[in-house]
Amino acid sequence: MNYANLSWKEIESLPKDTLFFLTIGPMEAHGPHLPLSTDFLIAKKVEEKVIKILEERNEKCFSLPSLPIGTCKYLKDFPGTISISWKILYKMLVNIFKELSKNDFKYVIICNFHMDFFHLKAIHKAIKKARKFGLIACEPISIYYFKGELFEKMEGEIHADIKETSLALYLFPEKVKDYKIKDFKIKIGLFNALKNFKEIASEAYIGSPSKASPEYGKKLFEKIVSKCLEAINILRDGKKLEMPFKLKILLEI
Repeated sequence: MNYANLSWKEIESLPKDTLFFLTIGPMEAHGPHLPLSTDFLIAKKVEEKVIKILEERNEKCFSLPSLPIGTCKYLKDFPGTISISWKILYKMLVNIFKELSKNDFKYVIICNFHMDFFHLKAIHKAIKKARKFGLIACEPISIYYFKGELFEKMEGEIHADIKETSLALYLFPEKVKDYKIKDFKIKIGLFNALKNFKEIASEAYIGSPSKASPEYGKKLFEKIVSKCLEAINILRDGKKLEMPFKLKILLEI
C-alpha cells in the first residue's frame, strides 16, 4: 500500500512493526541505450515485487514516497546526470527516519541499486544514526552486491553493462534503446578509479550490453528479490546485516 494515500488517523493505528519501504536512485547516465532512471527503476521494481510477496503472506507493508535522487560522483559530468552532495542525502534520510520513529515505527527497507561509494556512505551512515533513536533500517542490495552474493563475477562488466541492460530488458523493455553496441571493457585499477568516468568511458558504459537478454534479466531480478526477502527475515530476527568490514572502513561508516 502507498503511505501517501493514508490519513494521519490510519498512520496512528498501524502496528509498530509495520515494514516501510523507501526507494532511492539518482538520474545518471547509463550509456547511449538506457534511461537516466535505470538505477531508480530497477530498485522500484524490486520494492514492488517484494511488497507484493509480503502482502500475499499477510504482512503489513507500506511504500514511502520514493526519492529519485542520489550522489553520482563518477558520472556527474555527463549530460542528464543529477548529483547531490552525500551530506544532503544523509541529512534527508536521517530526518525521514526521525519522523517515522516519532510514531514508534521500527523498520525501514531501503531499495537502492546505485553503487556510487559516496551515495552508499550517505545511506549507511544514516542507517547507523537511526539506531540511536530506535529505528532499524537496512539497505540490503549493496551489502549482498559487495559480499559477492548477488551476481556471478563477470570481468569487465561494470556499468550499463550486460547485467543492467538485461534487467532493463526484462523490467522496462520499452525504455531500452539500441543496445547492440560495441563491447567496451577496461580494467579498473587504482589509477583509473581516481579518474573521472568520462575520461575512461566516453559513452558512459563499461561492459557488453549487446550480450544482454530479458531471460538473463529475469534470473538476476529474482535473485535480488530473494536476497531482499532474506534480509527482511534477518531484520525481523533482530540481527544486523552490514557491509563488509573493509568497505565500512573505506566509507568511514
